[in-house]
Amino acid sequence: MYFNCEVKIPEEAGKITLNKRGETTYVEYTYDRVYVPEKKYNVAKRTTIGKQSKEDPSMMQPNPNFLKYFPEIELPGEKSPSDRSSCLRVGAWMMIRKVIEEYGLHDMLERIIGEDSGLFLDLVAYSIITENNAGQYYPDYAYNHPLFTEDMRIYSDSKVSTFLNSMTVDQSVAFLNQWNDSRDHRERIYISYDSTNKNCQAGDIEIAEFGHAKEDKGVPVINYSIAYDKTNREPLFYEEYPGSIVDISQNIRYMDKCHYDFVIMMKGMKALVKDLVLENKGKFEDARANSIRDYRVNGITVKRKLFPSDAKDRYFHIFYSSNKYASEREQVEIKIDRIARVLKKMGGLQVRPPEEYGRYFDFVYY
Repeated sequence: MYFNCEVKIPEEAGKITLNKRGETTYVEYTYDRVYVPEKKYNVAKRTTIGKQSKEDPSMMQPNPNFLKYFPEIELPGEKSPSDRSSCLRVGAWMMIRKVIEEYGLHDMLERIIGEDSGLFLDLVAYSIITENNAGQYYPDYAYNHPLFTEDMRIYSDSKVSTFLNSMTVDQSVAFLNQWNDSRDHRERIYISYDSTNKNCQAGDIEIAEFGHAKEDKGVPVINYSIAYDKTNREPLFYEEYPGSIVDISQNIRYMDKCHYDFVIMMKGMKALVKDLVLENKGKFEDARANSIRDYRVNGITVKRKLFPSDAKDRYFHIFYSSNKYASEREQVEIKIDRIARVLKKMGGLQVRPPEEYGRYFDFVYY
């Protein structure tokens, strides 16, 4: 892939070679020399870093290798306006523009980011419309979509990378402050807060650490969280933090300190939850007094500490759904019937059934 811009051919004596093949002259860079004992001389190791310009022999059209060996040279960011499609896809973009106008996001971002605020909004629209955040594909999106940049300028992927690297934490905080400053602070809201972790293969990133990943692929992770106003269905706050953080105790203590009331969901396979369920099994499932008719479930509330160092007892709400039980039980029965049919065909053969089958059947081997 060659970038749609031109730079001056580097002047490094003995390292730049022009190699003409057909109608194109390629610019090659000698990045190493290896001594070959059999031949008793050095052999140059070269790679192509661009194509020589036909209009100006001192210029070249670079490729990604150029950025690898000459990272200090900044590529021109702007493409020619003529590189646009004659047919633009405007539907989803117009809806996004309407939302941006209603929330005043363009003015807000312009105060924080400056002249590149249009590019920032274009990257937002690109991520939403294409469901992709890979910067190298942004120019393809910009080719046939309207843009928020001045005069709908198209920027290269190198410009996108430089721009994103220039973003600071202070700018993110400033945006969150301005965003929440327009909220009605007298209004009582219900906040939904959730966090997750993401596998990271981007290299040396400070917050990427080995932790308790949901899908452990042997790579470091980063944690990311977001808070939503459930009343108005608007995001309020987001943050990222190191992947080594393994529990939510610090968030719990912070909410206690701020006197926030909160409800959290706990997965049933956690040791604490499993113990609570087993202790209360058979005490409330069929009792009319524990029926919650609006949701067609039965429930019970018990008190217990959330974690060993917790300063106080918490209320745990345990629910039981007879409808869900019947549905899940039927799925298990169907699975057992299917396994039984498979085992019947194995009878008398020298086979070893899958270990999973042992959860439902006792095997007898001869």
